[in-house]
Amino acid sequence: MEVDSSLNAFNTQTGLFAELSARIRSGDFLDQLRTGIMLFDANGAILDCNQAATGMLGVTLDELKDHTSFDWPLRTVRDDGSTFPSDEYASAIAIRTGEPCFGVIMGVDNPGQPRRWLWMDGYPLIIDGRVEGAAIWIDDVTDRRQHRHALELLTEVNRHVLFASDGVDPLQLLCDALVKHGHYGLVWIGVTSKTFDGGVDTAFASGVTDYLYEGIASWSGARDTGLGIVGTAMRTGLTQVGNDLATHLLLEPWRERVAQFGLNSAIAIPFTPAGQRAVLTIYDRHVFAFDETTVKGLEEIAREAEFAINHLHSVRQLAAALEGTLSALGHMTDARDPYTGNHQNRVGSLGAAIATRLGLDARMIALIRQSGEVHDIGKIAVPSEILTRPGRLSTLEFEMVKGHTTVGFDILTRAKLPWPIAEVALQHHERLDGSGYPSGLVAGEIILPARILAVADVVEAMSQHRPYRPALGIDLALAEVSAGAGTLYDSEVVDACHAEFDAGFTF
Repeated sequence: MEVDSSLNAFNTQTGLFAELSARIRSGDFLDQLRTGIMLFDANGAILDCNQAATGMLGVTLDELKDHTSFDWPLRTVRDDGSTFPSDEYASAIAIRTGEPCFGVIMGVDNPGQPRRWLWMDGYPLIIDGRVEGAAIWIDDVTDRRQHRHALELLTEVNRHVLFASDGVDPLQLLCDALVKHGHYGLVWIGVTSKTFDGGVDTAFASGVTDYLYEGIASWSGARDTGLGIVGTAMRTGLTQVGNDLATHLLLEPWRERVAQFGLNSAIAIPFTPAGQRAVLTIYDRHVFAFDETTVKGLEEIAREAEFAINHLHSVRQLAAALEGTLSALGHMTDARDPYTGNHQNRVGSLGAAIATRLGLDARMIALIRQSGEVHDIGKIAVPSEILTRPGRLSTLEFEMVKGHTTVGFDILTRAKLPWPIAEVALQHHERLDGSGYPSGLVAGEIILPARILAVADVVEAMSQHRPYRPALGIDLALAEVSAGAGTLYDSEVVDACHAEFDAGFTF
């Protein structure tokens, strides 16, 4: 059904509201639509809606009638949990401005039900040149929004954990990031107690930390404090969820305290950072906050944090030796993407061969090889499910992948590695005509080592298997860079690359 043409047809009829309401109530095609439709008069009063709309809102038509868009019988919220202003509803905007509005997203809370996220488009209903009401189209985007939120939260947490300084433990940054970017009320990490047999000690926490007290949990099934979600998660090694802390049968010891601090849902995820037995516990102020999509996303965050922390420990131990550090960083990236394992080493080898043919000095050749071996280190901040995805990436996911250049530059800059290692990580996707990323550099603005490794990167990638296609072979890879010589790639570098393979270079 074409939205604009349908509205124009309705607007030419004098019995607009009566006809539309009659269609909705009669159970005809509007009630068969999956899209929710609501009708408002010029004062914002709710006149009618179809079954899809009441289902998404979680209320009946009788509960909606006699209300306006300014006093809905629902609690509506923004992404951060704050109240959604009634004058920003799609219906209110359409009536006030007389213009369509698109993409108004708000959360709807109903007692005893999970929060739903709704996408609303509003259209003014105009008769004789006057705005006489509005119609809104509603789609439930809860699953899509939760999935996107999980990916964005994972990326933010990865960035915080990876950039932990020597003075701040990455596990504390994990807690801080979940509270700040996930808008959770409390996040804490419990570890097995060294002083109390069967006890759980609070190692790190962020948010309403006054909730915590010594002995708040144990992992012994013989104690009441061991029967809650934290103790059970640590004892069983399985994620535990309490989506309504006020009624959860096994949370009696904490019921009064969670009510005092306004905490209504919690999840406890076991993980093993740096070989230590631990539980990541996250509290939300909303009931039913941890649906299946959110649980999976948070479990992925715990796994990613565990991976990153384990490797950060390894990297710090190797910081004194440049080759050791570069090897560890390279393996961190390869371990996250088995389909491109050893990609960086092969790019480094080809880059060094090209540099040799171009007559660069021995030190620069070595630095170009080392630069190639870690040029994709920034992909450690990209969710592994995206790196190994066999299908086409969405726009958001591709933007996350493109971000690996700046993340890699930040990581390698902090490591204080010799020039041009960090700069190559930043520039290896730049192109001579300015079509590359992240900065759209042109020609001489791109350093020579990055121009060399840009060609080596493309040739290696095309010649090898990827999840989304089979290996294309060296001939097609060389043809690709030749086609872009002088526009995308440095012509001298392309010629040197050809010469190396003609001379027998192999990966």
